[in-house]
Amino acid sequence: MRLTELRLGVELAGWRDGVRDFLRTEMAPGNVAGHIDPSDLTGLDRTFELRHQKEAARRGMLAVSLPIADGGRGRSRAWKHVFDLEAAYHGAPSMDTGVTLCGFVLSRFGTPDQKSRWLAPMVSGKMLGSIAYSEAGAGNNLAAISTRAVRNSNGWELSGTKSHVTGAHKADMAVVLAVTDPGGNPRSSMTMFLVPLDAPGVQVRRRPTLNRWTLGEIALHQVHLDTGCVLGEVGKGWSQVMSAVAAERGSPAYYGWVERGLERLPPEVTAPDRARLHAAATCVRAFCQRLVDFEETGRPVGYEASVVKVAATELLQTIARTALSAAGAEGFAWSPMFADGPPHYYDTLEAIHPTISVGANETHRDMIATTLLDHDPPSTSPLPEEPGQGSVHPSTSPIPAVTNKDPVVAACLAMAAQARRILTITTHHGLNRPLYGKVVGDFQTARHRFVDMAIAVEAMELTTMEVANTPPGPQRDYLLSAAKMVGNEHLLDIVAGAHQLHGADGYYADHLLAPYTEWAWAAQARAGTTAEHSKKLAALTR
Repeated sequence: MRLTELRLGVELAGWRDGVRDFLRTEMAPGNVAGHIDPSDLTGLDRTFELRHQKEAARRGMLAVSLPIADGGRGRSRAWKHVFDLEAAYHGAPSMDTGVTLCGFVLSRFGTPDQKSRWLAPMVSGKMLGSIAYSEAGAGNNLAAISTRAVRNSNGWELSGTKSHVTGAHKADMAVVLAVTDPGGNPRSSMTMFLVPLDAPGVQVRRRPTLNRWTLGEIALHQVHLDTGCVLGEVGKGWSQVMSAVAAERGSPAYYGWVERGLERLPPEVTAPDRARLHAAATCVRAFCQRLVDFEETGRPVGYEASVVKVAATELLQTIARTALSAAGAEGFAWSPMFADGPPHYYDTLEAIHPTISVGANETHRDMIATTLLDHDPPSTSPLPEEPGQGSVHPSTSPIPAVTNKDPVVAACLAMAAQARRILTITTHHGLNRPLYGKVVGDFQTARHRFVDMAIAVEAMELTTMEVANTPPGPQRDYLLSAAKMVGNEHLLDIVAGAHQLHGADGYYADHLLAPYTEWAWAAQARAGTTAEHSKKLAALTR
């Protein structure tokens, strides 16, 4: 068992073990040898990817969370999350398959004929697909796309160029977003189309990225499509894309990459640095655990998906930079995935990609801020502070009671409660003070600082909850020391953010922030300092 792995129920854990056994064999060096392709995002060639997909499909893994009527197994999205995490950890080319990229929209909005033509072969692993929403110059702002679809007597004619398309060079089709009502409101003027990439007038061009694999540009030169190629409703493309992106943006696959990055740290990384990275990883683990719990219990997922994306992808950059710096000159030799040689330079360049893919992290911070500031956040932590009190945290249901019989848990509970109160004070006062004719909370920089504080508060609460949910043993010891490190460091970060958002007024001794600031520093020594728990965590991760 990996110390870092998620906490799963019996059935879901059995699924994970089966997936893990399959991927361990699939991705063995002897199987991968001869199929390395540095120009592809997966690092492998199309022959290997199709063979792998067909085998995953045969085992019922590829479309596990699609409806049974569409060839899936009808399981909750938690099962897909677990598969994606393991696929990322093992480096399997199962992430950007036709099912992953196109399956959701085809299943939800496709007609029976469209599903038969496109979805069925994807589910069986015989077809690759891609999504073509973005354009150069538009990026995350889909309202700025310029690709046009004009209706004629026989169907539609598409013209324009789609950019940043993953896997376009090997895909059989693309889901294309185009403007069908140029004079209308952007959110009701777009339509999704199913475009065969071998259709007359379609040209696919590959553009190398910094890490030498390619993204695609799809040029559409008066491409004729019949009416059966409209996916969903005319004019509903925006809402359909938002549904697809919401399903895609939060994935525990990010945590699979984090786990792999931690295991590949070179021995030159110091024990304190290794412990710090593992402590940060427990935050991502807790956020992913919340996502899986939500999906498994049928709770809607909202901003929580963006929290996973932001926290995980920025940690990936930190892991990669730490590894590269520690490895020395040898680590700067570039080598592709699956090839011999140190992976650190490749990983450092690759870590840039997920922070801008599926919406840049700044866009996700905007979404988190909007959601959390739509209403007042709770003023108290959902975790208990008194001995023996139980709590049902909103991330899981049901869960064991949390108690503070363990002095480290007690310290983490108290720090989480204080952090939640500081966040509330900052929301009510710091973000609402006047500044340049507005209030502080109107400025994006302030809103992003608030988001980082909110993520830190949730990390403190959830990492403590994970300790309570874990039986005695090495994994609990790992999570316990990590939770105290997270509590110590995040509480100080939250205090610093609160002072920035309150301005000079917050620095006075009689300000309401003063006692919280003093308490935060005193709490650093309670039940173990960061340095003390860092040594324990480093010993567990040698």
